[in-house]
Amino acid sequence: VGAGKAEGAMDAGNMLKPALARGELHCIGATTLDEYRKYIEKDAALERRFQKVLVEEPSVESTIAILRGLQEKYEIHHGVDITDPAIVAAAELSH
Repeated sequence: VGAGKAEGAMDAGNMLKPALARGELHCIGATTLDEYRKYIEKDAALERRFQKVLVEEPSVESTIAILRGLQEKYEIHHGVDITDPAIVAAAELSH
């Protein structure tokens, strides 16, 4: 949306707006706050077609719980053993 936009060019946002307005297209987007402000917020017609949902970074404790919940699935998929200290370290180092 807006990337590579040239004078008179139709960017992705302008191409999507009619379908979004008619309810023919359902769209979920993810971006940073800076990119949202740069590409979405400045286009009122596009912005009103989306509902903004702010997702905060999980705490270290929540991250550990999430990783523990995924541990078995990842171990099976990758054929490895993941220790609890590795999960804790990954969560702490990611913050």
